[in-house]
Amino acid sequence: MTLKVVLTGFLFFFSHAALAQSLEQDVVVLETKGRYVMQNGDSKEMAKALALFDAKKQAVESAGRYLSQKGFIAVYEMKRDEIYSLVAGEIEVKTLEENWAPVRDGDECTVRVKASVKDSDFVSAEMLNRKLELEDAHQPFREEMDPTIPKAISPGLEIAKAYRLLRRKEWRRAVIYLDRLEKKYPHWHEVYMAKAIGYYVLRDPLSMKKALEKACRLGNKRACNDLETIRRVNNVDMAP
Repeated sequence: MTLKVVLTGFLFFFSHAALAQSLEQDVVVLETKGRYVMQNGDSKEMAKALALFDAKKQAVESAGRYLSQKGFIAVYEMKRDEIYSLVAGEIEVKTLEENWAPVRDGDECTVRVKASVKDSDFVSAEMLNRKLELEDAHQPFREEMDPTIPKAISPGLEIAKAYRLLRRKEWRRAVIYLDRLEKKYPHWHEVYMAKAIGYYVLRDPLSMKKALEKACRLGNKRACNDLETIRRVNNVDMAP
């Protein structure tokens, strides 16, 4: 008999045996679906990679809630976005379904995956993050002001760097890096969410609003919620 639990939009599928094994090994096994709308200038390779990353990031975020509550992983607080992005970029998943369908703005790619997220995945990501942070600190000034974005599609590594720079309060460097990343991924909502954070700490509310609006239009629900919340709290027009 299969146990099905619906929680915050995610479906968890366990057999009793698989559930027992997962708990013993500190593993959360779940299925998630990611999406990306391919627009002008995007390649199918990029669209699929970002849809896949979206599905994996959802799996990591859901698994992280449970593993952290049971004390299996650290509560990362300020490092959360960068650690979770690295975990999503590194974990292996099984693709169960891939679909392409025309929508108003382009072609939508949806990818459904089965992911097994372990507590050790977060430990490995934390170790990798420390290594990358040291590399960031030793980059020459020219690279800081004019960062080189690799051609390889590595959304987890790339967005994690942006969040790492923001956490280290290297805000202008982070925004410059995100400007370059935007050229590579012009229709990826994660880039604009990160830019909104950078603009907030730089006290640039207009640019923050525009970044949140872009992220919202690209399907980021948190961006849409933030716009509405800011509008209500501050009694200003922040709606998209």
